Amino acid sequence: MQQALPSLHAVKVFEVAARHQNFSRAAEELSVTQSAVSRQIQQLEAELGQALFERNGPRLALTRAGLEYLDVVQEGLAVIRQGTARLFRAECRPYLTVSTLPSLATKWLVPRLGSFERRYPKIHIRVAASQELVDFDVDFDVDTAIRYGGGRWAHVHIKQLVDEVLFPVCSPVLATQLKRPEDLSKQRLLVDEPHVDQWQHWAQGAGVDITSIPRDQLSDDSNIQLQAAMLGQGVALAQSLLVSDDLRAGRLVCPFKIPVRSDFQYYFVCPPTRLKEQAIKAFANWISTTAKDSVAGLDRYVGTPKT
Repeated sequence: MQQALPSLHAVKVFEVAARHQNFSRAAEELSVTQSAVSRQIQQLEAELGQALFERNGPRLALTRAGLEYLDVVQEGLAVIRQGTARLFRAECRPYLTVSTLPSLATKWLVPRLGSFERRYPKIHIRVAASQELVDFDVDFDVDTAIRYGGGRWAHVHIKQLVDEVLFPVCSPVLATQLKRPEDLSKQRLLVDEPHVDQWQHWAQGAGVDITSIPRDQLSDDSNIQLQAAMLGQGVALAQSLLVSDDLRAGRLVCPFKIPVRSDFQYYFVCPPTRLKEQAIKAFANWISTTAKDSVAGLDRYVGTPKT
């Protein structure tokens, strides 16, 4: 026989009281009296046949059963909140919000969105550009993301977009002064703050000693380093996806065709529970194909990494 559900209102009151471990503060949050909170907890305990709180005068603590039940209740309420947020999005905001780094948004994603919207005219993309990783359990306004990193993020679906490599880039004029990797000693090496060690990673893979060359941290945005490199203000370290357009247009060149496989990659991520949604499936397929097309043939500009 199917077990009847307890009072869902009592369950909500329990979650608030358990978070505060105080009936008075729970009453304030719920805009009810303390006695109303107490009655709801007593009703829930009677329905469950177990004590959820230990009461010692004014002090309140969860029992072992209360702790276990709180985990279940909070997980269930989170699913309800996510589902409700999706319904509001579908009704009130008919677009897909994608979180990604400002550099990738500016240099790569936004210039290509026209092709997506021509293919899927009923799906409108909104780009949320930020250095911060989105938390899908909290940021209900964000549907999916393109992340750059090691690919080790919990509780999300992850798909690598391309096999990313690292290589130096600079302006065509500055490239005439760089005949061999040792010539880097006469230049500024531009880096962004989150990835200050990537120059050393490239140098080790390329067999180049750069320990004595100062590295200039301009900002935490890769796009600023690349813009400075285009203006001849130094040599930046690039990833193929980010500079594919600039390489083909000749705005940036790779002076040494010594690409090194990167420890960091670009990934499509989304909540696993939303992977089958039509809009997200469409975007996931499009972003994967578009990323691969973007880097196809770039070895003629940057070389082929050693296996």
